[in-house]
Amino acid sequence: MGRATRSFPVALLLAPLASFAGAAAGGDDIADADHTITIPGPKNPTLLPYRYMLAGLDAFDDHHDLAPTAKPVRFRLRGNADGAMDGLTLAIVGATTTIPVPLAADGGFVLPRDEAAEDEDADLILNKSKRGYSWNADVRSDGVPEGMRRLGDLRLECAVTTAIGKKLLTWTLRMQITALTLTTDWCTHKQFSYGGRSDTVISGATLVWGEQRLALKVLRDGKSYSVPTGNKAFPDEALVEFTTK
Repeated sequence: MGRATRSFPVALLLAPLASFAGAAAGGDDIADADHTITIPGPKNPTLLPYRYMLAGLDAFDDHHDLAPTAKPVRFRLRGNADGAMDGLTLAIVGATTTIPVPLAADGGFVLPRDEAAEDEDADLILNKSKRGYSWNADVRSDGVPEGMRRLGDLRLECAVTTAIGKKLLTWTLRMQITALTLTTDWCTHKQFSYGGRSDTVISGATLVWGEQRLALKVLRDGKSYSVPTGNKAFPDEALVEFTTK
């Protein structure tokens, strides 16, 4: 009897991202001789610990050969049903360090390395509750046709995302996944699927290399799609083509 195989989608591995217990936000107290008024801050504004995100930057450097012409990795913040992008700000905040992180119009940002912030175990802090927002890594090589994605870029995004995600998992769960995949580089496992995301609504996605074509699963939101980053039949230069509605 053949050995059963299992699929390891990034969304499942990184589920703790949605429920990570960040530090509670404290309010600002304004006091006079007779009264103390507490102005509440946003509930649970900690996006992720800064050290966790640095693990993603390290993974980008370690696996940069997957996308040698790619610019430094960006991250993208996206508003969920309860999160508005208007007025959103992000900063690295430690005991004595505060570093504003500029957000582009598309919610993108480049995370700086700062030794003091790392030493202070700083956090990435939003000015709103993190529950209204999700994030993803964004790697882009030069020369990719408009409206398409390069597989090597998505593989590098996967490496960055899983490096951060591993920080959110317990040691036991990390070891279990490593034992099942027989590798610490989960994105290279033949059954591993990485959740890519399109900026526009799509009805289909196809991985293409020469005469090879592989239809990819598009999720119900019409923007997310599943990429088999461990499929060695497709090289890094393969492209994902989208069919738009």
